[in-house]
Amino acid sequence: MPTEPLIVVVGADGFVGGGLATALQAQRVVYGPIQNGETHIKQAEALLKRADIIVNCGGFRVQMGYDYGDYRRSHEGATSAFVPWIRKGAVLLHISSASVLGKGYGLGNHSSPNPTTFPSAAYACAKFEEDCYLEKMSAQCSFRVVFLRPAVLYSQEGSGMVDMLLKLARRRITLCLYPRDARHHLAHMDLLTDVARRVIERDGLPNLSRLVVADPYTVTNRELDAMIRRALGGAAMRIPAPAHWVSTLLRHSLRSRNPRLDIRTLGEIFGVIAMDTVYDPSETFRLLDIDPSRYSLDKTLKPVIEQALQPSIRRALRG
Repeated sequence: MPTEPLIVVVGADGFVGGGLATALQAQRVVYGPIQNGETHIKQAEALLKRADIIVNCGGFRVQMGYDYGDYRRSHEGATSAFVPWIRKGAVLLHISSASVLGKGYGLGNHSSPNPTTFPSAAYACAKFEEDCYLEKMSAQCSFRVVFLRPAVLYSQEGSGMVDMLLKLARRRITLCLYPRDARHHLAHMDLLTDVARRVIERDGLPNLSRLVVADPYTVTNRELDAMIRRALGGAAMRIPAPAHWVSTLLRHSLRSRNPRLDIRTLGEIFGVIAMDTVYDPSETFRLLDIDPSRYSLDKTLKPVIEQALQPSIRRALRG
């Protein structure tokens, strides 16, 4: 009888890695303090040498106070430390980012990377360089790599732009984002989990496959604002936020190692909010036999917003 593959998630102490490790019932390798059953990356050599499937979720997201050097060290630098432990014939499922594709419309699995056009080019370039490094090491060490390129991730547990807007809304503050018709292409964490699970179960994708992971719909700033205000209920302070103008102004400022003073990275974040970029995940859905209707707006983003703001609704009713 065939045995179950040994799945190991590296970076399981992060938002993405933790979610995938739980969903895949995988062994957990962490970079921070260990908890029950976890293995620290410095003691993970023996485990990774036995692993059939390694899911790599390490590395920083776009964060205040970080520069290209920080992103490079946390992505290619950290990954290169354990790549020599991957056995011949194993599969590395690498969580890359749709940011490596840059700006554009209809960006899909076969689109050419253009990371310098992403608002946080330092982050996107570091992610793309890590992809290139893994492509080279796959050939040298004879393990297989599948790249997942998710859009901005979100879930009931938070993370990313959606979480930022909801935290403000819980304080009765909403941002009136401009351009009003700029589209956001997000990715629910459940979709990323579904994609990862199916890639592992089917085990038939060619080496160096690249899969864009994004919800089967886009949402504009106007629509996002309306959903938040509808779920919030009652009065709230509305603050106009011309993201294009704010981004242009702040991105010409100096970068600071102090997160409180790093207004340049804040400008890059506003640049992401203003970025009208649309991905094409249709081939990913088709290859993995995923029904897009399972991840419709009513089943993903709307419930996240409504559940996050339920306490605010109750407070408004009591008032």
